[in-house]
Amino acid sequence: MGGGADSPPKRHDRGAIGAIEKMADHAMFEQFKLSEGYMAIHTPKLIAGSSEGGSAIFRLDYKGQLACLAQSPQLHNQMAICGDFGFVFEVGPVFRVEDSFTHRHLCEFTSLDVEMEIKEHYFDVMDIMDCLFIELFDSLNERCQKELEAIGKQYPFEPLKNLSERFHVTSQGDMEWNMLK
Repeated sequence: MGGGADSPPKRHDRGAIGAIEKMADHAMFEQFKLSEGYMAIHTPKLIAGSSEGGSAIFRLDYKGQLACLAQSPQLHNQMAICGDFGFVFEVGPVFRVEDSFTHRHLCEFTSLDVEMEIKEHYFDVMDIMDCLFIELFDSLNERCQKELEAIGKQYPFEPLKNLSERFHVTSQGDMEWNMLK
């Protein structure tokens, strides 16, 4: 089974991508569950119409009715917020009809969608996302070194980085440097 001169080159990334996705899901869940009121939701992927205005969509016939593949869970997330959930998030597939034929455009990908009620200022959202991605990158670098190296053999990339210092604008408009950790 393989190994001959005509065999395709060995893929080092198989299994590693799945392991990293699992760790990313775990890191996001751990970060979000630390705060009370954060809820992971799972929205429909087959819907009756477009989930984002103006975008091309995948249309299909479902038992004689027009159906579409969801481009985003945004509408359902917003409905959850209106239903008194303060913060919802979903990690799941979304579908886009892209008029591009490059290796950098995907018609299906995994997305992190977050919706939250803003009580004070939109900086609250920025702070939450900042903490999430710092936790995510730290977790992946720490726990998935072997998998990241395997993927790097097939698809070279720069190591995941984040800043331990960040520039922050306060809700009063002041600027300051915050030291994380």
